[in-house]
Amino acid sequence: MSGAVSFDQKVGLKKPVQIGIVVKDLEQTTRLLSTLFSIGPFQFIEWPNRPESKYFYRGKEEHIKIRQAFVQVGPLELEFIQPLEGERNAYREFLEEKGGGIHHLLFDVDDIDAVTGALAKQGIGILQSGTGIRPGTQWALLDTQNLIGLLLELRHRVPESDGTSIPKEMV
Repeated sequence: MSGAVSFDQKVGLKKPVQIGIVVKDLEQTTRLLSTLFSIGPFQFIEWPNRPESKYFYRGKEEHIKIRQAFVQVGPLELEFIQPLEGERNAYREFLEEKGGGIHHLLFDVDDIDAVTGALAKQGIGILQSGTGIRPGTQWALLDTQNLIGLLLELRHRVPESDGTSIPKEMV
């Protein structure tokens, strides 16, 4: 999208619940945050974490493996992401282009299909999407970098979820 953009319909997003940060070395990043700033404890996971997990890049199913660390800091969850495998993914691209840093803001939505459908009508597509760490969770990373200067991610989570990405029983 270039030039002035006019939207016919607004999509209401409430407060952000997560900041996603792409890093080169997850262990070093989390160790320094713990040591220097007393941030932690972190919860680590490799995704995909279940055989039925799915990942799509620009609508095409792809192979990916990432290592993630999560920590709650006040009302926001911080997600640190280190890409491990897969060439076609927004995390690796971001790391190669920018060297790491803040990658996305995540918002929970009740109906991800309705929201992404409404955004598609406005010309905002999905860069990548997949199933979440929790069974039943879906996420979609919107292709908004050129439009607003950062990526927005939407997540539909199961109603019984406490809002964190990793269930307590997985820790």
